Amino acid sequence: MITIPKKLEKEVTRWAEKRNIKGNEKDKVFNSVKRLYRQAMYDSEEPVGVVAAQSLSEPATQMSLDSTEKVILKHNGTIRIVPIGEFIDKTMEMLGKREINDWEVSDISREGLSVMSLNNNEKIEEKEVKEISRHKAPEKILEIRTRSGRMIRATDSHSFVIRKNNKVVSISGKDLIKGDRLPSLKFLPENCKQEIATESIIGRQSYIKKHLPEKLVLNNKLGWVFGAYLAEGNATKFFVSFSNTDPLFLSGIREFAQSYGFTFNEYDNFRGFRPSHDIRINSKQFSRLMEKTCKTGSASKKVPDLAYSADINFVSGLLRGYFDGDGNVSVDRRVIRVSSSSKELIDGIALLLTRFDIFARKSGSREHCLVIPYKYTHTFRERIGFTIQSKAAKLDELCSLYDENKDNYQDFVDMIGGFDDVLVSISKKLGEPSRYMNSFTKRQKIGRTVLAKHIKSFEEKSMQKNIDISKELAILRRMHNSDVVWDEITDISYVNPTGKYVYDFSVPGTETFTTFEGLVTHNTMRTYHFAGTAGIQVTLGLPRMLEIFDARREPRTPTMTVYLNKDIQEVAQVKRIAEEVKEVKLKDIVLSTTLDLSELWIKCRLNKQKMEALGIELDKLPKIIKLRSVEIAVEGDSLMARSKKDDLKNIHKMKYSLLETHIKGIKGVSQVIVSKDEQDEWVISTLGSNLKKVYEIEGVDFSRTVSNNIFEINDVLGIEAARNAIINQTVYTMEEQGLGVDVRYIMLLSDLMTVEGNVRAIGRYGISGQKASVLVRASFEETKKHLTAAAVDGESDDLRGTIENIMINQVAPIGTGSFDLVGSIPGSDKKSKPAKKTETKKTTPKKAAKKPAKKPAKKPAKKTAK
Repeated sequence: MITIPKKLEKEVTRWAEKRNIKGNEKDKVFNSVKRLYRQAMYDSEEPVGVVAAQSLSEPATQMSLDSTEKVILKHNGTIRIVPIGEFIDKTMEMLGKREINDWEVSDISREGLSVMSLNNNEKIEEKEVKEISRHKAPEKILEIRTRSGRMIRATDSHSFVIRKNNKVVSISGKDLIKGDRLPSLKFLPENCKQEIATESIIGRQSYIKKHLPEKLVLNNKLGWVFGAYLAEGNATKFFVSFSNTDPLFLSGIREFAQSYGFTFNEYDNFRGFRPSHDIRINSKQFSRLMEKTCKTGSASKKVPDLAYSADINFVSGLLRGYFDGDGNVSVDRRVIRVSSSSKELIDGIALLLTRFDIFARKSGSREHCLVIPYKYTHTFRERIGFTIQSKAAKLDELCSLYDENKDNYQDFVDMIGGFDDVLVSISKKLGEPSRYMNSFTKRQKIGRTVLAKHIKSFEEKSMQKNIDISKELAILRRMHNSDVVWDEITDISYVNPTGKYVYDFSVPGTETFTTFEGLVTHNTMRTYHFAGTAGIQVTLGLPRMLEIFDARREPRTPTMTVYLNKDIQEVAQVKRIAEEVKEVKLKDIVLSTTLDLSELWIKCRLNKQKMEALGIELDKLPKIIKLRSVEIAVEGDSLMARSKKDDLKNIHKMKYSLLETHIKGIKGVSQVIVSKDEQDEWVISTLGSNLKKVYEIEGVDFSRTVSNNIFEINDVLGIEAARNAIINQTVYTMEEQGLGVDVRYIMLLSDLMTVEGNVRAIGRYGISGQKASVLVRASFEETKKHLTAAAVDGESDDLRGTIENIMINQVAPIGTGSFDLVGSIPGSDKKSKPAKKTETKKTTPKKAAKKPAKKPAKKPAKKTAK
């Protein structure tokens, strides 16, 4: 009977427990694993092939959304909702594209396009899109549905984000399971537009008697009319019709028509299940405005794009008008709800509600419904409300009902997970029973409303007991105040893609963007993505500043910017130089490897086409590959490697060393990116640095080629070049963070670091730790160490600097404290004796009048004990 290793057995057990698989189902899983394990075993004479991935951007391969997936984009200050496929296709037609492996990529960094992105503090912020990309769709893609009724389609290796260990982390789609929680937009921050130009929507209004204003003010009343149209309106070529029976609703339509000078007609109609009343506003321009922005027909209507960027009062009016028409309040079910045959309209209303921090649930397939839980009723009443009195009365009743039951309220959608053991940790610190906290921690989910109660309770108890739990409370507040709802996955399935391609954005930094459904997804750009100038992500911000001023010998991400001679601007020439720069390892030209464990040899089948493209000669490989105790030979299109030692244990180690052998290029340069800079000049960016080797390549302009490795610059170009590199790297890092620092401060620091002819750190092991003054050294870091060493060595401190004098509370030798004043008092023949730190005065001070001395008080007589 086949047995599996203990480690694998434990992994399978954990996997089954996580998915609550027990009994016979668990046995089936173990049998499947054993069968796969048996298939993976091989005998000593059995060859095993391994296919090596050759893509330069392997982490980013096949990570894209379906073409019909709508996304939230912002361009020139206005939010637009567009299908990602339609947008990228049109943009590539207009701006052009380039092919990288199987990808088509277009740089849009200058187009001013941004998306709504989730940052590490769980807040939504606006981030710029650098690139768009597409590639051929796979046979199947993932369809993910959530508890709130939202849905997204993407390739199974597309990245998503989940909450884990109190951090927002990325996860591949194929690793998602039911019960995982994806972030869904709860609050949409927006810089609001106050007005829009009518001409941009309906064109010029020449020869029109009663035209719309040139600029429409986006106020509450206009918003209400847009909402009323979405609920009860219909646009024809010459008029817009509204159908309703409520007097206040109809009165609002009449007031609008009169305010713009439009004529209107009224009719009773009996088309539906019950009699209604129509008001027709006779205006071709108004009808065109409604049709262009909101569409017409119950199944085609949508929220106008202008609403997403509009003033909050306009949005409030639009939602009130829409709910006045189609909305209803159910006190029994404790919800506010609305329905429509247009999914796009329901999705738009749900997105508009996030402007007020209201998260609604979706349901239905033919008739699309939107449900607002009654915990948001107070917000809805205060920020939106109803015009129709009967609905307003029910809303008041629902608000009162929530006030009565809010202590027992449970929201099974707005649950937060991935918080680790922070709740238990707080309970233990406060000395409180952790029974309830253990329950939350074990299930890893807690409602937002319940969390708010515990935060308040923890704060009160920490103040009573004077126990510091500020760090833990900061984590809980971040959870509670997040701009997203962590929406539970209820279904994952594979479906056919809807188009030829799948699409994606590259958003540097937070690497997330938001779909129209509100789901936040991770983008293509990973650490070393090949597409575009932003492809190689270098260390920036505070970590980079620490690298520079701590004088770390190796940067975390060493890079070079390689400039070429002015006469080398042909693509073929640039590509040739890039290939000379990039390191090629044997694994990069190997198609498969076969192990013979009995004879202890490894056979590597080579990719001859790639070798020809890289200029690698097969016959020369045995001379290039030099491994100790390994014989190298060529047989046909394969490379044979045999160990001279009969050691079975080291065969896999030998295989690894063989595949990692350097064949061509510059060692350590693992990636190269060819792009054009702002001057339309070809530039090669690298991951990995070796200036000395790069300068030896013909065609490289060594007068401009630079590295971010300051020590390497010092070794190759000298200390002056290293000084300039410190200045340039610091200025660049500051500017990337939007900080303005006078370059003279940076020059002063760089001079201090390089004045002795080598690069020294600012910290304890450099300048600050080598100062002559004992007290100055002790004031920086490791106080005890410096004072003890100085005492043992018998050092003295002359107190000549500023810091040491301030430490012992005496005047520092700077400014007026750096000299003594000597002078004579006017009116006196005798020269005054030199006095330290005295000031001459313009007039002789008057002598104070003598006061009679006080007689000492008599001491009371001592009492004698009787």
